[in-house]
Amino acid sequence: MKKKLLGAVVLAGLLAVVGTTAFVARSALATGESASATAKPASGGQWKKGITPDAERALRKMTDYLASLQSFRVESSAKDEVVLKSGQKIDLLSQSRTSVQRPNKLHSEQIGAKGGLAFTYDGKSMTLECTANSTYATKPAPATIDGAIDQARKDFQIEAPGADLLYSKPYDILTEQVISGELIGHETVDGTAVTHLAFQGEEVDWQIWIKDGSEPLPLRFTITTKTMSSQPEFDVALTKWETKAAISPSAFTFQAPAGAKRAQTFPRICSAGASR
Repeated sequence: MKKKLLGAVVLAGLLAVVGTTAFVARSALATGESASATAKPASGGQWKKGITPDAERALRKMTDYLASLQSFRVESSAKDEVVLKSGQKIDLLSQSRTSVQRPNKLHSEQIGAKGGLAFTYDGKSMTLECTANSTYATKPAPATIDGAIDQARKDFQIEAPGADLLYSKPYDILTEQVISGELIGHETVDGTAVTHLAFQGEEVDWQIWIKDGSEPLPLRFTITTKTMSSQPEFDVALTKWETKAAISPSAFTFQAPAGAKRAQTFPRICSAGASR
């Protein structure tokens, strides 16, 4: 489980994978604590002691299925809990649409709100765009989605817990600091039968609800950050999965809008009034 991921920004995803609203508000409320603000490099893919066999099978089935998807699209609705110094909890909401074409194409953007962020990766470069003030930053990128997510987290300093699910080996990323895991039960999410798993980690606890049947897709993903005294939570619902999406190559090509200004360093706040 990555503790500091491409954040609620674009993948919320899945990214939140990357939820823009959370990124903007968290920057303004920097004195508080956020559930999605916590990372370690991935470790090997060994079976984890402490995970019960039924939870292991369910998680492996889901991660193997995700890794097998070559071209897909998903929408996400994320809630990132920020705790202020006063102790007050604020829920920051965002919606995103993420498109993936393995091994080296990724696009994620906020939907349903004005002035959000969009992330585009074409296998050679990656661009983060703030549509609110027509600012964008473009940098050379690694040759794979895994490398691009890691570099984007470093260069753009953005987070996205849901991005764990986009890696080529999601099992390794999800379980890298897990110390125990179990199958909680069989439930429903929006009328769909799911298997509910819960995992404890050294610094992060998380839960996932996986669709039953031949398409074991994650439908909900919740993370609790234990390294913060307030233990804030990040929650994302994943909907409208298109597992064999026909995505136009233009979706992964960034074209700067007329009048847009390229920035050397992307601003910490994406809003109409932010400095370029």
